[in-house]
Amino acid sequence: MYAVEGQCYVVAPCAVINESIIGAICETDDQRQLIKAGGGFAKVYAPDGQSIGTPLAETEEGLVLADIDLDLIPLAKAVADPAGHYARPDVTRLLLNRSPARAVETMHPRFEDVAPVTEEEETPPF
Repeated sequence: MYAVEGQCYVVAPCAVINESIIGAICETDDQRQLIKAGGGFAKVYAPDGQSIGTPLAETEEGLVLADIDLDLIPLAKAVADPAGHYARPDVTRLLLNRSPARAVETMHPRFEDVAPVTEEEETPPF
């Protein structure tokens, strides 16, 4: 869940599909069978992943209102510390090469001897 991973509040809007929309976008009965009315469930999630705010039904359009407590963000960041003591340099690391480099390089010597493909050729000879 994005709220827990990012330790932030997440607004998750969702579109509601009703029968008139299904009629407008579907041309055949097979297409109508694939799409059902509903699909709503717009929500606001807190940094701990809890759903907060006014609930909406799957078929209901409306405005989700939620009171947020900004003090929960630093608390969530302290609990899930992906860049702190949970970081594993033996598993993941960032390497920065500051020396200039060519934009295109041959990765294998066998490709150096291959002539460029001409317009008449459909596939390269390797």
